[in-house]
Amino acid sequence: MMGTERPQRINIGYSELLLPVFFPSVSSVKAAMLPLHYAELLSSLTAINGQFLISAFDIWQASAEDKEKFLGLLGKARDNGAVVLMDSGNYESYWKNAMGDWTQSDYHEVLGRPYCSFAFGFDEQFPPFDIQAHAKLIVERWMRDQAAAVEQPIIPIVHGAAPDLPELVLRVAEATDVPMIAVPERRLGNGIFERAKAVGAIRQALNGAGKYVALHLLGTGNPISIAVYAMSGADSFDGLEWCQTVVDHETALLHHLTQADFFRGQTGWGDADLSFQACTLAHNLEFYMDWMRRLRSAVQSGRSVAFCRANFPARIFSQCSAEFGWESIS
Repeated sequence: MMGTERPQRINIGYSELLLPVFFPSVSSVKAAMLPLHYAELLSSLTAINGQFLISAFDIWQASAEDKEKFLGLLGKARDNGAVVLMDSGNYESYWKNAMGDWTQSDYHEVLGRPYCSFAFGFDEQFPPFDIQAHAKLIVERWMRDQAAAVEQPIIPIVHGAAPDLPELVLRVAEATDVPMIAVPERRLGNGIFERAKAVGAIRQALNGAGKYVALHLLGTGNPISIAVYAMSGADSFDGLEWCQTVVDHETALLHHLTQADFFRGQTGWGDADLSFQACTLAHNLEFYMDWMRRLRSAVQSGRSVAFCRANFPARIFSQCSAEFGWESIS
């Protein structure tokens, strides 16, 4: 099939993304700071991290003054070359028991302002079981979202049971002709092995679209998971781990934020004249930038297994190797 080999980069609207790519997420759910403060930090560190995700719900819920601040910060980030991806906000509305208050029309109100480079569609958390009806619903919502957007491309999100996802994503990709399609990681199965195999099945289905369609996994921010899923066929990721934990640069393992003191010497941020929180988040962003750069190089050069062998803890690499047959790959 023509066009099924992962390209080094894709264009979505006016944005160019190097693959694989990670978007640090900003959310009001399970967060230590306000979304506006995370956006402020990210917009000031675009040299370290060139892309991030924000929630439309958090912008909509903000005061009029904070909405204008959001617009200024995100405009500054885009002027500095950052790619700003906007989520539908249904994740936040669900956890804040505000699903009835947050509608597609509200989302369109946010889409009507130039906050982002591109955006996810207004997804249905509890879709119909029938695959044909489900795909029809996603496409209809995507069309309404795309019509409401200023100029931002809309990327559909597909929920559903893992066995149904390959057919669903292919139906939606063919009907919309989008360059990327998104699936929540939690929909892929129970453990990482099951989820990675589900990613492989989705990638195989998408290869029937006649062109390369990038696959984004929502809620994937663990570095080791990102590498495993990238090897299985996923291209783009977002997650909150960068602001909820501290990463050990030597092992790629995540630890409680309070343990950041143990890793202060791994970057120059430990001695920076910034708050504990800011130093820790900058430490994490520097890791993710380097991790994705090296993973990208390994994927593009066919050395993904060697990357995992060199960067995973030995026990984890051994288990992955046995599960996925990596020992047979040079």
